[in-house]
Amino acid sequence: MILDSFKLNNAIIQIQYKNAFELWDHAGAVARGLSTIWPDLSLSEGQPNQQVLEGKGVNIQTGFTKSTITLSGDKALEQRKVQQITKTFEVWRDELGLGELLRVSMRVIYCKEFPSMKEANAELIALNLVRWPNSKVFDQPIDSDLNGFEIQYRFEDQNSFSLLKLKAEQLRLELDFNPDFVDESEIRKTKNRMIIDFDRGILGSVNAEKLRMDDWIKGFQHILRRDIEKVIKGQE
Repeated sequence: MILDSFKLNNAIIQIQYKNAFELWDHAGAVARGLSTIWPDLSLSEGQPNQQVLEGKGVNIQTGFTKSTITLSGDKALEQRKVQQITKTFEVWRDELGLGELLRVSMRVIYCKEFPSMKEANAELIALNLVRWPNSKVFDQPIDSDLNGFEIQYRFEDQNSFSLLKLKAEQLRLELDFNPDFVDESEIRKTKNRMIIDFDRGILGSVNAEKLRMDDWIKGFQHILRRDIEKVIKGQE
């Protein structure tokens, strides 16, 4: 299973709905309810049409037409977190008076780090998802460490969608400091990694009262692990 060699980096859960006017009256109740579920939350933004609460590894945005939970780290979907996500949805449903949802979706991003971009690219190219040239093209070398590609599959009908993206990327961190205050005047770090990015959602009318968020997340994970290699391995 290809996912077993990757680490979960982020999980993003989102619901969309018609105008939730109740947010204007129930913003305080929403914040109190979410703070009970996620004890280390603090308010980072409060506007009439949006409320943002943040804590270690979690960002929760409650909005007029959509609300989102963003979790970071390889334990983002452990059982305790899934229970917290489920309770968060219940607070939204009850305090915003949500009877019907227009969309329910989750996006997960898995990462695998490599010593160099060349190695990250080699792992992606080895999946044989695209044809890589075997000679110099566009006056560019085919073996440069800066080469790369991104591939995306989209499967969609009237009821749901699934989006699978794979790519290699390099992240750079560059920070400059005043040498009068710190020993190091600068920090330069680089990460080379391959990304598996999967986004799946339900479209159309979803009964908010009947939706079991924990079961839906479990089904999401089952479908991803069941079918990802049908797409990737099927190209070999």
